[in-house]
Amino acid sequence: MKSDRYIKRYANIKEVSEYTSLPGKTLYEWASIGKIPSIKLGRRVLFDLHDIDVVMASLKRTYNQEDKTVNKIVGGVHGNGI
Repeated sequence: MKSDRYIKRYANIKEVSEYTSLPGKTLYEWASIGKIPSIKLGRRVLFDLHDIDVVMASLKRTYNQEDKTVNKIVGGVHGNGI
């Protein structure tokens, strides 16, 4: 028996903007430079939500990375005698 429910896989720029909370302009720019994969159909640009999830996951900072950045900044300030 075929299910009446399906999971949406492809989304337009507005839907991806809402999904990620990123401005559409940023998404267009990232798509043009290849930072996020996209599908161009005429004037339409579509995004595979699986690809969007992968890109967003790759942008996550871990707790340790934040600590290193803070320590580098604080260490630099204290190292300069400020």
